[in-house]
Amino acid sequence: MQFRITLRLKQPGQLLPLSYQYELSAWIYHLLEQANSDFAKFLHEEGYLAGKKRFKLFVFSNLHIPHGGYTILDDRMKIHAREISFVISFLVPQAAQDLLMGLFKEQRFRLGDRITGIDFQVHTIECLPLPHFSERVIRFKCTAPLVVSQPKISSKGKLISDYLAPSDPTYSQYFWGNLRDKHKAALAVQLATPIPKSPEYSFRCLTERPKARLIRIKAHTPAETKVKGYLFDFELEAPQELLRLGLLAGFGVENALGFGAVRVIK
Repeated sequence: MQFRITLRLKQPGQLLPLSYQYELSAWIYHLLEQANSDFAKFLHEEGYLAGKKRFKLFVFSNLHIPHGGYTILDDRMKIHAREISFVISFLVPQAAQDLLMGLFKEQRFRLGDRITGIDFQVHTIECLPLPHFSERVIRFKCTAPLVVSQPKISSKGKLISDYLAPSDPTYSQYFWGNLRDKHKAALAVQLATPIPKSPEYSFRCLTERPKARLIRIKAHTPAETKVKGYLFDFELEAPQELLRLGLLAGFGVENALGFGAVRVIK
């Protein structure tokens, strides 16, 4: 299921860091913990398993700010708009819809880092109709940076993530591998249905120059890291169940941190 959540600013004209994804993710986890602390702990520390890989099976988009509603100032943005919004998607049973909508209703919170932040109140929550994937070929637009990575040994001998651009020859391999693993994890808890044993897969980037985005996680702390993703349009050919899974749980990695959210291009 998908929700569009509209946030109302307590005082327009305040500064929000450009890298706000980690803080927004932390707020979502906080709400889940209020409803069910065991479930929130499970998502944060364990997640749904496929072998040794763990997935959260939810994703959220970038903040949508009306045109002309903000000004960039170094690593901050000054928001002039009275309201902004984002879309959050969950791969959960339909019976959980009312519970999830109730979690966000009329919530107040502060979003930001140690330097600046903005006070918000949830103004409206809208349940969005899901597209019907009647075709095997669907076009998507990234509404948050999409992150695909491969493991790499650094010069210091540590295992790190090598973030790939859509033009990389190995991009499609890791893209599909991640989506198939998500499907295995979802299938194990009956959140997905089986797919053909040898389906056809096809990934095609439709954007000539995808926009790279480097997002800081836990900014201005000793634990700060950076994640690199890309914004672009793309076309997929795959079983309908995998297309639905990617829409609701996110494509690529780090979905619960706000990466890999998409919408269907009609």
